[in-house]
Amino acid sequence: MKVDGEVFLKIVVLVAIMLLIINGVPASIAEEDTTSSNIPLGLEISASLKEVIMQHKEAISSYIMEVKTLTSKSVDERLRLIEEYHQQLKQRISLMNQERDNLLRKLLNRTISPQEFSLEMRRIRIEAYELSILSDKLGYRLGELGRSLSENLTIVADELTETNKIFSEHVREMTEQVKEELKIGIYKLSVGNITDCRKLQSISNTLSRAISRLEGFREKLVERIDNLRSNISKIDESLHQFPSITSGCLELLRNLTLRLDMLEREIFNLNKTRSESLRRLSQLHEELNQFTQREQEIRQAINDLENQYQRMSNEKRELEGRLNTNIGRDKERERIRERLQELFREMDKLNERRREFNELMNEVRNRIERHLKAIEELRNATQRFMEEISKRVRERGEMLKIIKEIKEKCSSENKTITRMYITKTLLEKRLEFSERELERIEMKIEILSNWLSEVNDRIARFCQQATEEKP
Repeated sequence: MKVDGEVFLKIVVLVAIMLLIINGVPASIAEEDTTSSNIPLGLEISASLKEVIMQHKEAISSYIMEVKTLTSKSVDERLRLIEEYHQQLKQRISLMNQERDNLLRKLLNRTISPQEFSLEMRRIRIEAYELSILSDKLGYRLGELGRSLSENLTIVADELTETNKIFSEHVREMTEQVKEELKIGIYKLSVGNITDCRKLQSISNTLSRAISRLEGFREKLVERIDNLRSNISKIDESLHQFPSITSGCLELLRNLTLRLDMLEREIFNLNKTRSESLRRLSQLHEELNQFTQREQEIRQAINDLENQYQRMSNEKRELEGRLNTNIGRDKERERIRERLQELFREMDKLNERRREFNELMNEVRNRIERHLKAIEELRNATQRFMEEISKRVRERGEMLKIIKEIKEKCSSENKTITRMYITKTLLEKRLEFSERELERIEMKIEILSNWLSEVNDRIARFCQQATEEKP
């Protein structure tokens, strides 16, 4: 009955976990998710739990953002908070795209399994869904502020609103592309070691359609990129026609904005390096605990050997005393000598084992010492990263103030030019997003083309043989 009770408890826990998983995934995504049937249950549960935890954290962050922006008394402070959250959104989009690039490269180089790729892409898709909600909320908060802003702040809010629209559009497009990338893992999972000709032909057709669909995306992106470049060029031509004073003001603004973008990338990379350092620090601590536990086990083994050696030494001393006092008969004395010889051999073995354990102890202690040193160095490096991040964040704050002042100055001279400059900056961001997405599509086409080639080779090999074997 005890075993049955434990089994029942495990079933209840598993059901609870699965309910949590089902309730945690957005309905629009859960309906389209077809990866689970090809993924081991352990990996599926682990990944789904991570997704639920991530969504819970996102909900808390979103709630904090709404409370802060609603409870701030001044309009300036609310706008500043929205701008701060907008910068976080920008960094997270950048990080997500880096993860996508990394996963696609791994899949192309075959250093990640299709199962792992599919699970990671599913997580990224859910995260993109959460970011789209955050972007919509930021847009709503900006719309609320628009009715109560001063003229100078209206320009800042307008730029934020337009930038937020671009990010919202990019997140929606990214979600669709991640959906395609999620299918890529499923395509590979469906191939396996299939030799059935009809199934192979069906997979070949599916891959061909997927490649055609990606090629269609590519054509649209190329057209969009050409249009964006053309529009940017037209704005440049218009800006050159304005007075040199205004142009100089805008050039200064452009240079400062470029510096601000560089600062954002530096902060992003520093935060990423800091996160990696913290993960490595946690790993080193875990390894140190294992070495410390091993040291205790070896010390206990050495103590056991010492006690065993001491008992044998006492027995040897007693037997040698009996021999020296000539106590006992010849047979008894012979038995004592045999036992002494046996003790000598066993004590030699114990000495050898004790020497081996001492060497092992020295090796473990050296590893502990190296790990302690590495932990100290990494801790110091992490602290330096944190100080550098704080320095960059302060510099970014000062840069934002300067840019705000220059925008106000440029605006007082010519609002039309300022609007044109802002439009150009936004178009350049859209162009950057589109160019990177084009590179990802090229990578996906290459991945699917490689798999299609493998499937077609298998069709040629197995299906041709089947045709030749027919009478």
